[in-house]
Amino acid sequence: MDKTLQRVPTGAKTATPKPAHYQSLEYERIESIMRAFQQGRDTPLRVLDFGCGLGKYLDCFAALGLAATGVDTNADYVARAQAKGYAAASPDDFFASPHEPFDIVFLSHLIEHVTPDALVTLIPRLCALLAPDGKLVVLTPTPGERFYHDFSHVRPYLPQSVRHAFGATGMPISFGEAALIELVDIYFFKDPCRTRMWRSFYVGTGIKGALTRACNRAFDLVWRVSGGRIGVTSSWLGVYALRVKAAAR
Repeated sequence: MDKTLQRVPTGAKTATPKPAHYQSLEYERIESIMRAFQQGRDTPLRVLDFGCGLGKYLDCFAALGLAATGVDTNADYVARAQAKGYAAASPDDFFASPHEPFDIVFLSHLIEHVTPDALVTLIPRLCALLAPDGKLVVLTPTPGERFYHDFSHVRPYLPQSVRHAFGATGMPISFGEAALIELVDIYFFKDPCRTRMWRSFYVGTGIKGALTRACNRAFDLVWRVSGGRIGVTSSWLGVYALRVKAAAR
Protein backbone atom coordinates (compact mmCIF):
# COMPACT_ATOMS: atom_id res chain seq x y z
CA MET A 1 0.00 0.00 0.00
CA ASP A 2 1.12 3.55 -0.69
CA LYS A 3 2.18 4.85 2.73
CA THR A 4 1.28 8.42 1.79
CA LEU A 5 -2.38 7.40 1.91
CA GLN A 6 -2.29 5.71 5.27
CA ARG A 7 -3.25 7.71 8.32
CA VAL A 8 -4.75 10.94 9.66
CA PRO A 9 -3.20 13.08 12.40
CA THR A 10 -4.43 12.71 15.96
CA GLY A 11 -5.89 15.48 18.06
CA ALA A 12 -7.27 17.50 15.14
CA LYS A 13 -9.89 20.04 16.16
CA THR A 14 -13.29 20.49 14.59
CA ALA A 15 -15.89 23.21 14.90
CA THR A 16 -19.53 22.70 13.99
CA PRO A 17 -20.69 25.38 11.58
CA LYS A 18 -22.98 27.95 13.26
CA PRO A 19 -24.88 29.84 10.51
CA ALA A 20 -28.58 29.23 9.91
CA HIS A 21 -27.82 26.95 6.99
CA TYR A 22 -28.82 23.39 6.20
CA GLN A 23 -25.18 22.28 6.04
CA SER A 24 -24.81 22.82 9.81
CA LEU A 25 -27.51 20.15 10.26
CA GLU A 26 -25.68 17.88 7.83
CA TYR A 27 -22.46 18.25 9.81
CA GLU A 28 -24.11 17.33 13.10
CA ARG A 29 -25.78 14.29 11.53
CA ILE A 30 -22.53 13.09 9.96
CA GLU A 31 -20.78 13.35 13.34
CA SER A 32 -23.56 11.30 14.92
CA ILE A 33 -23.53 8.64 12.20
CA MET A 34 -19.76 8.21 12.30
CA ARG A 35 -19.75 7.93 16.10
CA ALA A 36 -22.39 5.22 15.84
CA PHE A 37 -20.42 3.34 13.18
CA GLN A 38 -17.27 3.53 15.31
CA GLN A 39 -18.94 2.45 18.55
CA GLY A 40 -17.84 -0.96 19.76
CA ARG A 41 -14.96 -1.28 17.29
CA ASP A 42 -11.42 -2.00 18.46
CA THR A 43 -9.81 -0.33 15.44
CA PRO A 44 -10.56 3.06 13.84
CA LEU A 45 -12.99 3.12 10.96
CA ARG A 46 -11.26 3.47 7.60
CA VAL A 47 -13.06 6.32 5.81
CA LEU A 48 -12.53 7.52 2.25
CA ASP A 49 -13.67 11.15 1.84
CA PHE A 50 -13.89 11.29 -1.94
CA GLY A 51 -14.18 14.93 -2.94
CA CYS A 52 -12.83 16.19 0.38
CA GLY A 53 -12.64 19.86 -0.66
CA LEU A 54 -11.17 22.13 1.99
CA GLY A 55 -11.14 19.28 4.49
CA LYS A 56 -14.07 20.14 6.75
CA TYR A 57 -14.99 16.49 7.15
CA LEU A 58 -11.37 15.32 7.31
CA ASP A 59 -11.11 17.51 10.42
CA CYS A 60 -14.34 16.02 11.74
CA PHE A 61 -13.22 12.43 11.16
CA ALA A 62 -9.81 13.04 12.70
CA ALA A 63 -11.42 14.54 15.81
CA LEU A 64 -13.49 11.35 16.11
CA GLY A 65 -10.35 9.22 15.92
CA LEU A 66 -11.14 7.74 12.49
CA ALA A 67 -8.53 6.79 9.88
CA ALA A 68 -9.52 8.98 6.94
CA THR A 69 -8.11 9.41 3.45
CA GLY A 70 -9.01 12.44 1.34
CA VAL A 71 -9.24 12.58 -2.44
CA ASP A 72 -9.89 15.70 -4.50
CA THR A 73 -9.32 16.92 -8.06
CA ASN A 74 -8.17 20.33 -6.77
CA ALA A 75 -4.39 20.15 -6.27
CA ASP A 76 -4.46 23.08 -3.82
CA TYR A 77 -6.98 21.28 -1.61
CA VAL A 78 -4.89 18.12 -1.67
CA ALA A 79 -1.77 20.10 -0.75
CA ARG A 80 -3.60 21.81 2.13
CA ALA A 81 -4.76 18.45 3.50
CA GLN A 82 -1.28 16.98 3.22
CA ALA A 83 0.22 20.04 4.95
CA LYS A 84 -2.10 19.38 7.89
CA GLY A 85 -0.87 15.80 8.05
CA TYR A 86 -3.80 14.10 6.37
CA ALA A 87 -3.57 11.28 3.88
CA ALA A 88 -4.68 12.92 0.64
CA ALA A 89 -4.21 12.49 -3.11
CA SER A 90 -5.66 13.30 -6.51
CA PRO A 91 -8.05 10.73 -8.00
CA ASP A 92 -5.41 9.57 -10.51
CA ASP A 93 -2.78 9.03 -7.81
CA PHE A 94 -5.29 7.43 -5.48
CA PHE A 95 -6.63 4.88 -7.96
CA ALA A 96 -3.09 4.08 -9.14
CA SER A 97 -2.26 2.59 -5.72
CA PRO A 98 -3.70 -0.50 -3.98
CA HIS A 99 -5.69 0.04 -0.79
CA GLU A 100 -7.03 -1.96 2.08
CA PRO A 101 -10.85 -2.04 2.03
CA PHE A 102 -12.59 1.01 3.45
CA ASP A 103 -15.38 0.78 6.00
CA ILE A 104 -16.99 3.99 4.73
CA VAL A 105 -16.87 5.74 1.37
CA PHE A 106 -18.14 9.27 1.95
CA LEU A 107 -19.39 11.56 -0.83
CA SER A 108 -20.36 15.02 0.42
CA HIS A 109 -21.81 17.40 -2.18
CA LEU A 110 -20.00 15.64 -4.98
CA ILE A 111 -22.45 13.73 -7.15
CA GLU A 112 -24.36 16.86 -8.19
CA HIS A 113 -21.16 17.98 -9.97
CA VAL A 114 -20.96 14.72 -11.97
CA THR A 115 -22.76 13.77 -15.18
CA PRO A 116 -24.92 10.62 -15.14
CA ASP A 117 -22.52 8.82 -17.49
CA ALA A 118 -19.56 9.62 -15.22
CA LEU A 119 -21.51 8.71 -12.09
CA VAL A 120 -22.44 5.23 -13.29
CA THR A 121 -18.71 4.60 -13.73
CA LEU A 122 -17.63 6.22 -10.46
CA ILE A 123 -20.08 4.60 -8.00
CA PRO A 124 -19.20 0.96 -8.84
CA ARG A 125 -15.51 1.88 -8.77
CA LEU A 126 -15.88 3.32 -5.27
CA CYS A 127 -18.06 0.44 -4.08
CA ALA A 128 -15.29 -1.95 -5.13
CA LEU A 129 -13.11 -0.28 -2.46
CA LEU A 130 -15.57 -1.11 0.34
CA ALA A 131 -15.26 -3.93 2.83
CA PRO A 132 -18.11 -6.48 2.48
CA ASP A 133 -19.99 -4.83 5.36
CA GLY A 134 -18.94 -1.31 4.39
CA LYS A 135 -21.25 1.63 3.77
CA LEU A 136 -21.51 4.23 1.02
CA VAL A 137 -22.66 7.58 2.47
CA VAL A 138 -23.99 10.11 -0.04
CA LEU A 139 -24.86 13.72 0.81
CA THR A 140 -26.29 15.91 -1.94
CA PRO A 141 -28.69 18.85 -2.50
CA THR A 142 -32.29 18.58 -3.61
CA PRO A 143 -33.56 20.72 -6.49
CA GLY A 144 -34.19 24.27 -5.29
CA GLU A 145 -32.79 27.76 -4.93
CA ARG A 146 -29.50 26.79 -3.31
CA PHE A 147 -28.90 24.04 -5.85
CA TYR A 148 -29.27 26.38 -8.80
CA HIS A 149 -27.08 29.11 -7.29
CA ASP A 150 -23.99 27.08 -8.14
CA PHE A 151 -23.09 27.07 -11.84
CA SER A 152 -20.90 23.98 -11.36
CA HIS A 153 -23.89 21.81 -10.46
CA VAL A 154 -24.65 19.48 -13.34
CA ARG A 155 -27.97 18.08 -12.14
CA PRO A 156 -29.70 17.07 -8.92
CA TYR A 157 -29.89 13.41 -7.93
CA LEU A 158 -32.72 12.19 -5.72
CA PRO A 159 -32.95 8.90 -3.77
CA GLN A 160 -35.04 7.52 -6.62
CA SER A 161 -32.28 8.45 -9.08
CA VAL A 162 -29.68 6.45 -7.16
CA ARG A 163 -32.06 3.53 -6.68
CA HIS A 164 -32.93 3.51 -10.37
CA ALA A 165 -29.29 3.31 -11.49
CA PHE A 166 -27.69 1.25 -8.72
CA GLY A 167 -30.46 -0.37 -6.69
CA ALA A 168 -33.05 -3.06 -7.24
CA THR A 169 -36.20 -1.47 -8.62
CA GLY A 170 -37.79 -4.53 -10.19
CA MET A 171 -38.16 -2.43 -13.35
CA PRO A 172 -36.13 -2.07 -16.54
CA ILE A 173 -33.35 0.52 -16.15
CA SER A 174 -31.94 2.88 -18.74
CA PHE A 175 -28.34 2.43 -17.62
CA GLY A 176 -26.26 1.77 -14.54
CA GLU A 177 -25.41 -1.27 -12.45
CA ALA A 178 -28.59 -2.63 -10.89
CA ALA A 179 -28.59 -4.42 -7.54
CA LEU A 180 -25.22 -2.92 -6.53
CA ILE A 181 -26.34 -1.07 -3.37
CA GLU A 182 -29.41 -0.76 -1.19
CA LEU A 183 -30.58 2.16 0.94
CA VAL A 184 -30.48 1.37 4.67
CA ASP A 185 -31.01 4.86 6.13
CA ILE A 186 -31.93 8.32 4.93
CA TYR A 187 -32.19 11.87 6.30
CA PHE A 188 -33.49 15.14 4.87
CA PHE A 189 -32.24 18.61 5.85
CA LYS A 190 -34.05 21.92 5.70
CA ASP A 191 -32.82 25.46 5.15
CA PRO A 192 -34.52 28.53 6.67
CA CYS A 193 -37.12 30.07 4.39
CA ARG A 194 -35.98 33.18 2.54
CA THR A 195 -37.73 36.02 0.69
CA ARG A 196 -35.54 35.56 -2.39
CA MET A 197 -38.43 36.29 -4.75
CA TRP A 198 -38.94 39.75 -3.23
CA ARG A 199 -37.36 42.72 -4.97
CA SER A 200 -36.51 44.18 -1.57
CA PHE A 201 -34.34 41.14 -0.79
CA TYR A 202 -31.82 42.43 -3.34
CA VAL A 203 -32.27 46.19 -3.57
CA GLY A 204 -34.36 46.96 -0.51
CA THR A 205 -33.67 50.20 1.32
CA GLY A 206 -35.57 52.18 3.91
CA ILE A 207 -38.62 50.64 5.54
CA LYS A 208 -39.06 47.90 2.90
CA GLY A 209 -35.47 46.78 3.24
CA ALA A 210 -35.67 46.79 7.03
CA LEU A 211 -38.90 44.77 6.98
CA THR A 212 -37.39 42.26 4.55
CA ARG A 213 -34.34 41.75 6.76
CA ALA A 214 -36.55 41.40 9.82
CA CYS A 215 -38.67 38.83 8.03
CA ASN A 216 -35.62 36.74 7.16
CA ARG A 217 -34.29 36.98 10.70
CA ALA A 218 -37.67 35.68 11.88
CA PHE A 219 -37.37 32.75 9.45
CA ASP A 220 -33.92 32.03 10.91
CA LEU A 221 -35.33 32.07 14.43
CA VAL A 222 -38.17 29.71 13.54
CA TRP A 223 -35.67 27.35 11.91
CA ARG A 224 -33.41 27.40 14.99
CA VAL A 225 -36.21 27.00 17.53
CA SER A 226 -37.65 24.08 15.57
CA GLY A 227 -34.26 22.38 15.39
CA GLY A 228 -34.22 22.74 11.61
CA ARG A 229 -37.61 21.09 11.17
CA ILE A 230 -39.37 24.15 9.74
CA GLY A 231 -37.97 25.41 6.47
CA VAL A 232 -37.36 24.33 2.89
CA THR A 233 -35.90 20.88 2.17
CA SER A 234 -32.45 21.49 0.70
CA SER A 235 -30.49 18.23 0.85
CA TRP A 236 -30.61 14.55 1.67
CA LEU A 237 -28.21 11.98 3.06
CA GLY A 238 -28.39 8.32 2.10
CA VAL A 239 -26.57 5.43 3.79
CA TYR A 240 -26.13 2.49 1.43
CA ALA A 241 -24.99 -1.08 2.01
CA LEU A 242 -23.54 -3.36 -0.66
CA ARG A 243 -25.90 -5.84 -2.25
CA VAL A 244 -23.03 -7.49 -4.12
CA LYS A 245 -20.35 -8.87 -1.79
CA ALA A 246 -16.74 -8.14 -2.57
CA ALA A 247 -16.02 -11.80 -3.33
CA ALA A 248 -18.63 -11.80 -6.08
CA ARG A 249 -17.40 -8.67 -7.88
